[in-house]
Amino acid sequence: MKSKRCSSLLLAILIVVAAVGALPAAGQIQVTSTDPSAAPQGTTNLNVTISGSGFKKGANAQWFVTGTTNPGGVTVNSTAFNGSNTLTANITIATGAVINGYDVVVTNTDGRTGKGTDKFAVTQQGTPIGCFTTGTPSRATLQATLNPVQPNGAALITTLKLGNAIRVRPLDLNNDAVVDSLVAFVASGSSSGTNPGTYVFFLDPVTGQPQATNPVTGALWQNPLLVLSGVRGTHAAAGDVNGDGIPDFGMTGIDGVAYLFLASVNNASPSYAAYQILPPLGASGWGQSMAFGDVDGLGVDEVVVGASGSGSKRNPGPPGVFIFKYLNGALNYIREIQDPTGVSGTGFGNAIAIGNIDGNPGNELVVGASTASSNGLAYVFAFPATQSNYLTLTGPGPNFGRNLGIADVNLDGFSDLLVLTGRQGDSTAQALLFAGTVHTGSSYTNQLLPAAGLGNGWGMPNIDVGDLNAAGVVAVGAPNAIQGSSCNSIQGGQGALHLFTSPFSTSQTPNYVFETPSLVGSSQFEFGYSVGVVPGYPFIVIGEHFRDVGTTSMAGQVYVYKLN
Repeated sequence: MKSKRCSSLLLAILIVVAAVGALPAAGQIQVTSTDPSAAPQGTTNLNVTISGSGFKKGANAQWFVTGTTNPGGVTVNSTAFNGSNTLTANITIATGAVINGYDVVVTNTDGRTGKGTDKFAVTQQGTPIGCFTTGTPSRATLQATLNPVQPNGAALITTLKLGNAIRVRPLDLNNDAVVDSLVAFVASGSSSGTNPGTYVFFLDPVTGQPQATNPVTGALWQNPLLVLSGVRGTHAAAGDVNGDGIPDFGMTGIDGVAYLFLASVNNASPSYAAYQILPPLGASGWGQSMAFGDVDGLGVDEVVVGASGSGSKRNPGPPGVFIFKYLNGALNYIREIQDPTGVSGTGFGNAIAIGNIDGNPGNELVVGASTASSNGLAYVFAFPATQSNYLTLTGPGPNFGRNLGIADVNLDGFSDLLVLTGRQGDSTAQALLFAGTVHTGSSYTNQLLPAAGLGNGWGMPNIDVGDLNAAGVVAVGAPNAIQGSSCNSIQGGQGALHLFTSPFSTSQTPNYVFETPSLVGSSQFEFGYSVGVVPGYPFIVIGEHFRDVGTTSMAGQVYVYKLN
């Protein structure tokens, strides 16, 4: 009997212990966030709201370099109790404080503690409060900035918003089959009554840095080279329109302009002639997009310019793309391909790409029509690009087809089609890869998603695709992205560049995320507004067209990175 009583008592104790264990710990402390979540060296008497649970009156907060017990130069002057879920800590950050992430530890008067890991960051002195940048990925190095501060304190280039658009191609200056320079074509210009400029920079193919002298002759040369003044560009394209092996460039802009920059080399000295591409009769909404590619199979690239059309009664015009060919020293209009529906407002022509994606001889002309249906469409006009011979692709929306790219990014010997879709600032934003040959009913093979919280401005307006030193890449900018929910002082966004490298998963986030190297000295950035991949080389060139440089507000900056 005694044994049974003991057994019953033990069972009751176990049941009580189990029940207590199942209840939430009344004294448990959790630290979930801070606001602001970052502040620079030298900040004094900053009030930081600590959110969590289990706080009691008299609780104290401490800051420690993440993973250590080192306060790192952060002093907590006071901790005020607001309620069980919030505290306010007043902190001072020494000018020599450790730049790093910090753990925040809260201790109640009963000795119970809770820690929020990496909930705060100390940033470089001069960085806006609440803002931080992760900078350059560990497997990349920043090789050069193309708009440095001059001795007078101003930027080298003052045409404003340098980095509106970028394309980069290798250049052989003396026809010996050796690449001598990487030519970076960079557009600039603001809408506020400035004098825009379009430039080419000559970069060392080994280091990515600007070349002070001609690599063939050794003579001093103009670098950068101004190739056009007075015209703002926001989209760039590259190709070879006369078959001479020297890369030519093109530019369109939101001001309704389009230009071809025809390159030539004499005695190892490059130059560029600018040809304005005027809209043919009936074209409305001129210069929405541009692509270079051989659409007639004759071995040289044509220039294709998009026009969004007009629904006005006075001057109606359906959206379309217009094909031009350089011949006998002039750029000649060949023909138009209209939106097959003939309806305005479909987004037809706002994005163009050219390449062989159906497995048959000749290149296809692909035209986005992002508002043609609830999800959007991409029209694939089969070689040789006639009005009536096409198929359509679609996928998750909205805005399927709002940006396009074609390259063999999975390195299987067949060109792949990249389609951007979704709204630029929410969870619908993504890039869809149609690998290999496409046909009616084709579905995407790979879904490329922005890094968490960094998708704002996804693919607006520029992307690039290509072969980056034996790795296929997709580069998508998100210039309005903000790192940290408490960063409110930056105009437009600090921005991010999402780089995906082959092999690609069925669904994935980027392999690399590039952010601006520093938030010091500027209150505006839009890093990733433009991007250029260098085919066959480990370089990627990224534009940050809002950045203040020295005393020049909104001068814009362009960065050259190397993947290691």
